[in-house]
Amino acid sequence: MLRPSRQRLYASLLALGACVLLSRAAMMLAGGALAVLTAWVSALLVAELVVDLAVLAGAVRWWIANTAKSAGPALRAGAAAAILHALRVLVFVLGRTGPLVDFDVRPEHRALHSTRWTWSGVWFAAVMSALGLLVVLVIWLLRRRTRRRSDRLQDGPA
Repeated sequence: MLRPSRQRLYASLLALGACVLLSRAAMMLAGGALAVLTAWVSALLVAELVVDLAVLAGAVRWWIANTAKSAGPALRAGAAAAILHALRVLVFVLGRTGPLVDFDVRPEHRALHSTRWTWSGVWFAAVMSALGLLVVLVIWLLRRRTRRRSDRLQDGPA
C-alpha cells in the first residue's frame, strides 16, 4: 500500500481548512453581505476571502513541492487567515450581544438582521473561531520547538 508523505497530508489539511473558510466567505458574499454589513466589516470579509485564496494557493504549492521548506509561506498565510477570521467572528459576536447590538450592520438592515441569528449559531461561530486560533498557536509552538532543536543539533555539542 502506498503511504502518502506527511508534507502532502499537512498541505492537504491546510487546503481543506482554506476551502472551509473560503466557502463560508463566498456564501456570505453571494448572500448579499456587502449590502448588509458596514463598509469596514465588508472590507474585513473581502480581505479574508483574498487571504483564504492565498492560503489555498500556498497549500497547493506546498503539496506539489512536497518539502518542509515550502511549508513556511503557506503556514504564515494560514495563520493570517485564522486570525483575520477570528477578528471577523469577534465583530459578529459583539454585534449580536450587549450594548453593541448590530453595530456591524447598516442601519436600514438592522431590523431584519437581528432576527436571523440564534444564540447557538453565535456560540458555535465563536467556539469554532477560538479553536482555529488554538490550532494556530499549537502549530506555531511546535514549529518553534522544532526549529530550536535543529539549531541545537547544527551548533553541535558545547
